[in-house]
Amino acid sequence: MLIAAGAAIGASAVGWETFSPGLSATAAGTYLRPCGDVRISSSWQGHKNRNPPSGEPGTDYAVITGTQIRAAANGVIVDRKDSTTTATGRYLALRADDGNYIRYLHLQSSTVPLGARVARGQVIAYSGASGFGSDTGYGPHVHVSLWIGGTPLQLGFTNSVDFEKYVEVEPSQPPAEEPVPLHQSTTYSWNTVVPHDVWTPIRVTSGQYYLASTGSTAKETGDLSIYVSATGVTQGFQLRVMADVLNASGGKIGAVGQPVVEVPPTRDAAANALTFGQYDLPYFLSGPLRLYAQIRALNPGVKVQQVILKKNFWLS
Repeated sequence: MLIAAGAAIGASAVGWETFSPGLSATAAGTYLRPCGDVRISSSWQGHKNRNPPSGEPGTDYAVITGTQIRAAANGVIVDRKDSTTTATGRYLALRADDGNYIRYLHLQSSTVPLGARVARGQVIAYSGASGFGSDTGYGPHVHVSLWIGGTPLQLGFTNSVDFEKYVEVEPSQPPAEEPVPLHQSTTYSWNTVVPHDVWTPIRVTSGQYYLASTGSTAKETGDLSIYVSATGVTQGFQLRVMADVLNASGGKIGAVGQPVVEVPPTRDAAANALTFGQYDLPYFLSGPLRLYAQIRALNPGVKVQQVILKKNFWLS
């Protein structure tokens, strides 16, 4: 339903930290995409361009929960995590026979045990949205990371390479390039004292709280950033984005909260010093949903001066 902040460094891999003698690491151009020729919701370069950059840059493939994930190459399952904890959620790691290392993140479940030998094209897992201690920590997708010639512990989690550069070209064709996104930017002088220790919706224009919304047949994919400046901040404030789940008539039937960002007060002790907060969110909405931001003041007297929303998005 909702894709949240980008993947960060997950749990450390265990065992199989080195390759068997005689293996030669190559960049074979015959890897299979995990779910076929599906849409890429966030590229490897997109992960690198985030601010801050992703802790594990990879390729996000937009698929519904429960989609079969197939092994990119012949190899051995060298790491498996079955809990939803940390940003990675459930994952599998494959050491390909060419010596390279591939991780599949945010799984619903895995079908192969640790140490199993798998064949190229074999179903090894089912896609999900796991992460941050939840089965819905993100929107449904598969994140694939690739390291050439070593494990992420050896090479560094941030030193992955673009998996899409090493997939087979024939007989499959790569996904079509995404169209140029639509852009939205608003600046609103709110000038409002927010309640202490209460989650309060953030107004982004004079008559608008919602950052994005879709109907029963619409889909929207995008990246948004919210910038909040406030005075009177002595203890700090928190920001988060909420997703309301709606019925066919537009009535709210549930809500899903995204990870909380805590903003400390500015070092300037002046009473009117501004404290700046920022919340970044890649997202995917499908069906009757709407997004809005909230703020919670950690001390009385926090006054939000200005709210800026910047958003790049695609409609389908």
